[in-house]
Amino acid sequence: MGDTQVESKKPKPLLDRTITYGHILTAISFVVAGTAAFFGMKAELQNVDQRVAKIEATLQQLANVVVQTARQDERLNAIERRVDRLERP
Repeated sequence: MGDTQVESKKPKPLLDRTITYGHILTAISFVVAGTAAFFGMKAELQNVDQRVAKIEATLQQLANVVVQTARQDERLNAIERRVDRLERP
């Protein structure tokens, strides 16, 4: 009876605690990949910041053009009113 209980127990899996060159190479690869991803994202964010700054400058120029156009429209309206007054008898 005691022998059957010992035989039915399964042995625990063993964990190999040795460090090989493959383990070291894998760890270094992860560190290099993480560093490259960080600097790549940093460079991409700088590019995006530059593009946003250019877009903001363009929008400011467009806003200035719209203001000038509105002023010219107002001047034209004033001139039309003067002409209409002159045409009346």
